[in-house]
Amino acid sequence: MRWSLSEFLNIIELRSQTWCYVGLSSGGGFSIPHNDVIYFYAALEGAADISGVAGGVTRLRRGDVVMILSGEAHAIRDQPHSVTSSLDFLASGEYADAPANFMLGEGRPAARILAGRLKVRWPGGQRPRTLPPFLAAQTSDSIVNFSTLLDKVPGEGATAVLTRAATLMFVTAFRDHPQCRAAFQDFSLHDPISRAQQYIQMHPFGPWTVEILARKVGMGRSNFASRFASDIGRTPMEYLSEERMKHAALFIEQTDMKVAEVGERVGYRSEAAFIRRFTTYFGFSPGELRRRKRLAARAEAERPRSFETASSGALSSRAASGQPDHPPAHLLRVPAFAAHAAGSRGRLCKNSCAVPVASYEDRRPKADPPNYRSGS
Repeated sequence: MRWSLSEFLNIIELRSQTWCYVGLSSGGGFSIPHNDVIYFYAALEGAADISGVAGGVTRLRRGDVVMILSGEAHAIRDQPHSVTSSLDFLASGEYADAPANFMLGEGRPAARILAGRLKVRWPGGQRPRTLPPFLAAQTSDSIVNFSTLLDKVPGEGATAVLTRAATLMFVTAFRDHPQCRAAFQDFSLHDPISRAQQYIQMHPFGPWTVEILARKVGMGRSNFASRFASDIGRTPMEYLSEERMKHAALFIEQTDMKVAEVGERVGYRSEAAFIRRFTTYFGFSPGELRRRKRLAARAEAERPRSFETASSGALSSRAASGQPDHPPAHLLRVPAFAAHAAGSRGRLCKNSCAVPVASYEDRRPKADPPNYRSGS
């Protein structure tokens, strides 16, 4: 593990605009397919079973919170043999400004669950294999006052509030889990190359030089440069350049900044030099990347709309509130094109902090990355 526990939890990012309340009546339940996100469930009333995670069944009682980290397909039922239906809103990650409401089953609800789908950006680009399949917590012991949260959350911006609260609960549950703590026991402040990588990943626009990095990790310049190249396969400055190129690609796709402005932001005074380096690294120019993004957005906007009949007993609050069934297309995250191009030439080593690749089918709007302000 290349981070301390505090550093890992400080770097991780959780984002969501997909929250809903689910009422489970007699015989009610829903299933969720495999997905590389975190599912958050809190039992507000009654009880339900979560099956399919780590090959077992977890009982969710009033006041219990379960956060599924493994991405495994799972089902939630009010009774062990209840028939499940597909809850597309939650499974596909539809976005909403306020939580949607669903009723599954027949009769009066026996359980009520707050459910959320959280996109996660793991440090290093992927979920550490040593983490547990899920985290559990109690609302009564939580750092978040749940009753106050639910009283305050209704209205515009509600999903943002829930996401921030879920993030805080995730951090505290993560710290308290012995398997999570064990994953960081081997962290060493004396691993200079990993530390140098971490400095670059956390501060890619810092005024780094080989001398500064070597001094930060307590090594001489020559020894550090030789060791870094041997362990990583690239020089420190090549590694720094690659990290900056990944951010440059995000600027190109997710902002309206001019190419020259992006180049200056990532450390290039010459637009021509920036374009040459970008094209060498990704295999296409910044203008071509932006053109592909626009074509993808246009194709999505022109895609024929399809409407599915809601399952029996289910009510979509999006439809009831007049919101569109299909949110507008988002801008594809960079590595959908860029990481593939770079990876095919062996430029991303196993120790690199690759930017996560967003699924092409995952077309909900995404918030801008921190401090990525157009034209600033």
